[in-house]
Amino acid sequence: MKRNKNYLTGYLLTTLVLILLTACSTHSPKINNVKSDKYRLIWNDNPISTMTIAWNQYEGNPTVHYGLTEQTKQKTFPDRTTKYRGMHNNFARLQDLEANAKYYFKICTEKFCSKTMYFKTAPSDDKAFTFIAGGDSRSIPRGRIRGNVLVSKIRPLFIAHGGDYTKDGTTEEWNRWLNEWQQTISEDGRMYPLVLTHGNHENRDAHMLNKLFDVPNKDVYSKMDFNFLSLYTLNTELEPSVGYYDMVSKEKWNKYKRWDKQTKWLKETLETDTKPWKILSYHRPLRPHKKSKAEGRLRYLDWSPLFYKHGVQLAIECDSHLVKYTHPLKPDLFGEEGFVIDKEKGTTFIGEGSWGAPTRANDDEKSWTLDSGKFWQFKLIIASKDNLKIRTVKFGDEETEYNSNGVEALTQKEQDTNPRAIPENLDLWNSKVGKVLTLEN
Repeated sequence: MKRNKNYLTGYLLTTLVLILLTACSTHSPKINNVKSDKYRLIWNDNPISTMTIAWNQYEGNPTVHYGLTEQTKQKTFPDRTTKYRGMHNNFARLQDLEANAKYYFKICTEKFCSKTMYFKTAPSDDKAFTFIAGGDSRSIPRGRIRGNVLVSKIRPLFIAHGGDYTKDGTTEEWNRWLNEWQQTISEDGRMYPLVLTHGNHENRDAHMLNKLFDVPNKDVYSKMDFNFLSLYTLNTELEPSVGYYDMVSKEKWNKYKRWDKQTKWLKETLETDTKPWKILSYHRPLRPHKKSKAEGRLRYLDWSPLFYKHGVQLAIECDSHLVKYTHPLKPDLFGEEGFVIDKEKGTTFIGEGSWGAPTRANDDEKSWTLDSGKFWQFKLIIASKDNLKIRTVKFGDEETEYNSNGVEALTQKEQDTNPRAIPENLDLWNSKVGKVLTLEN
């Protein structure tokens, strides 16, 4: 009888422990048992008060826990999901955030949570900030990864990606690209939002960026307002053949309705833009610095007069897989390839891609080219109300070894103390104007 009583007591205790463990696992999710991955942040709305969090969910019903402390007391759910390129993409659109604030977040299911990460919203005052601009990250993963690791060390407010993320936009390529993008996360968990541009290697599906990054305008052109700066994203791929041919006459191609709609939007938006700085990001250059690349005659005819008339100071171009700075330029049909130097009111063009794509020779310089080169790179820009400080960050090429881990990472405290701070040991292009190209407002 005593033996049966002990057995019963043990059984009851075991059952009680199992009940308690089940309750604890229900109310206190386990951390880091992976049910989600491929995290990315996107700015599709006001950078001062919003953020879109995106990820791939394997199973369970996800909840986003977020807040101004690591306790992440606020909760929200995905606003949208897409099944695309072998992933179950989830998008949570955070609204009404505080300006210039640090927000922590994690993705949880009933039993498991991701690691805690964080991001920063844009300032609502005239405080300076850094951002990275580059594109053509396709084809050679080691080049792409070098740049990704540098992002984690530089701590930009955001990345303006100029398109051509992968070669063909396949399931395998996008899964690899998004896995490698995790290397942009800093050691303390900070993540950095993307501002996205559509490139020609996204042309297999015109709505690719909408399905993977929740870009609200499926034609992928928009304007983003910072306190003293407007960032325009344009789409050079809106109509068949626009990117590939000279387009001497639009009538020859039976009018390009979507292209014309974008140009009309650009004209009307620039007319009412009173920001001190106007910057544009798009994929194909107006005047490529690679001989094998066709001149962008329609882009030149439709856009360059608007750039000049409405005071666009900087245009960021990609596609050619090389490096360039130009002098500030004014469109002039009597100038070389339609431009002359205008140091007072002209637009400076920088580019042209090469964040891991095969590098190409810079074999088509113009009289108004300031300098050009051939290596893997992106632009690091410090924006303030008074000036733009532009640096080109080098990270080798197919033949040149480079170790991104050799760069000492900037700390969040250092950046909070000095928003213009950058890592001291970056490999910077020493162009004909030195390591910094300065545009004064």
